[in-house]
Formats: sequence, C-alpha cells, structure tokens
Amino acid sequence: MEDYAMAGTLEQIIKPVQDEFSRFEEMYNDAFSTSNAVLKMVYLQLKEAKGKQIRPIMALLAAKAMGGVSDKSFDVVLVLEMLHNASLLHDDVIDEADIRRGAPSVNKTFGNKTAILSGDYLLAQAFGHLADISEPRIITALSQLGKDLSEGEILEMVVSIQSLKDESKYLEVIYKKTAVLFATSLYVGALSSGNVSEDEAQRMREFGNKLGMCFQIKDDIFDYQSDSKIIGKPVGADIREKKITLPLIYAYRNASKEEKREAERRLQTSESVLNDVDVEFFLRFVHANKGIQGAEERMDVFRKEAERLLDSFPPSDYIEALRSISHFITDRKK
Repeated sequence: MEDYAMAGTLEQIIKPVQDEFSRFEEMYNDAFSTSNAVLKMVYLQLKEAKGKQIRPIMALLAAKAMGGVSDKSFDVVLVLEMLHNASLLHDDVIDEADIRRGAPSVNKTFGNKTAILSGDYLLAQAFGHLADISEPRIITALSQLGKDLSEGEILEMVVSIQSLKDESKYLEVIYKKTAVLFATSLYVGALSSGNVSEDEAQRMREFGNKLGMCFQIKDDIFDYQSDSKIIGKPVGADIREKKITLPLIYAYRNASKEEKREAERRLQTSESVLNDVDVEFFLRFVHANKGIQGAEERMDVFRKEAERLLDSFPPSDYIEALRSISHFITDRKK
C-alpha cells in the first residue's frame, strides 16, 4: 500500500482511480454537448476554468474503498458535478461576481440571464442522469443536496452581525453552502458501490462533512491573506459584502471593547457593501487579533476529526488517498 498521507498534489491522490476519473471526464464532456451556440460558448468557458474536481475524485475513491466503481457511480459523479457547476453559475449572479477561478465569470462574459439559464440547463441535464439511478437512498440524498445548497445561500444572506458572537451560525451556513456537497459526494459514492452498509456510508458522509468544513474555512482564510492573482478573487471580497466568516469571528472574540465597537459600527452601515477604507480596517483587525490563527486551529480540529473517521475503515490505497485529500485541502495555496 502506497503512502499517500502527505501527498502534495491531486495527481498523486487520483492515482488509485485514474482510469475511472478519465472515463468520468469523457462522460462529462459528452454531457456538455449541445447544438445551441451560446451554450457551447458558456460551457467551453466553464471547462477551461474548471476547478480541482475534488468532489468527483472523492466519490470515486469512496466507491472503490467500499467495493468498486459501478455504472451507477458514474451517474452519481456526473450529477454531483453538474449540480455543483449549476450552483456556481447561479451564485456568481447573486454575488455579482466578475471572477471565477481566476477568469471572468460567465455572468460577466455573457450576462446574468445567460448565466442563470445555463445553470438551469445543467440542472436539467443532472435530472436526466438522476433518472438512471435506481437506488432510493442516492436519489433522496442528491435531491436533498439541491435544497441544502439553496438554503445555505439564503441563510448566508440573512445572517446578521449577531453571528460575530455566535460561531454556530457561521458553521450552519458553511455546512449548507459547502460541506453538504462534500458529505453527499462521499455518501452517494459509497452507496454506488452496491456493497456497503448504511453505517459505513454514514461514516463516509460524516468524513465528507468534516472535510467540507475545512475547505470552506480555508477559503474564508484566503479572503484575509492571499494574493488575488493566486486564488482568483480580490482579497477582502467577502468582508466587502459584510460576510461574517470565521477569521473575523475569532478576531472579534480576541479584540478589545473599543475595537469591537468600531467593528460593529462599520458593519452596521446602511450601505450594502463596505468601502475600501472599511475593508482595510477589517484586514488589519483580523490580523492584529489573531483571527487567521484561530480559524486555522478550528480547521485543524475538523481535519483531525475527519481522519479519525477514516481509521474506522479497513486500510487501503483508496482510504489513504482520501486521508491525503484532507491535507491537500488544509495545506493548499489557492
């Protein structure tokens, strides 16, 4: 069995399911086939700016770890990736985002209407593949995923300044907007093997949940510390929109009474977005009050909890590759 635990690249992690992942990519490209000229251009842009595709990799590894990849597994990963990309198209419209993964967003290039309709088209494609899956638990989980992702976005919009004092509100948001996608990927991937107990599938789900929490916390840390050319979005983009994330929550917890009052005053402005002066204030506020350090420590707790869940499975290259993903997520630079 190979040592994957501290592998630094997805190329190394993907090795145990390389053949299956290559087949998934072929099927995914075919799923984008359309005679509509506008959709062709949209999906070409999406494919050129595709992400790390961690979720289909995890789903395939979970299937392999639990017995093997089946035809059902490929339908599962196709649905997952289509739901994910559809949600990103819609999210960029909601957030008025101009950049996605370091490139112009679809809404920036083609307009909001085209972005929304393209996302809807992807959802329809996903439903087509969902119809080919006969496992009720998988269908239920994928259907619930769509609802949770929408609820997560709505919840994030209504979370108030009170969440500065209540970490649980933030954790609820990131579970529904991010972690649920990781959790569902691992769960339905395991179920798709056809050779797994519900208890094993649920443990995979919980592993994915912890991993997804790590992923979002890392993204929220980037908002306060990274070069926009590396991560693909401007530094301070989240706080500019008054999004209360973990680095800010921990910085607030450590701040003096005067600093807390000033932070609250700036967040309570009637403007929907903060100006450059306010953004600079919060960048300094988070760094000075060890907000990043606190968020990193919380992320590390989630990572260790995730790895303990993997210890309950028989050792294999597939389990070790999943373990390595936890390090990849927490150590990544973008």
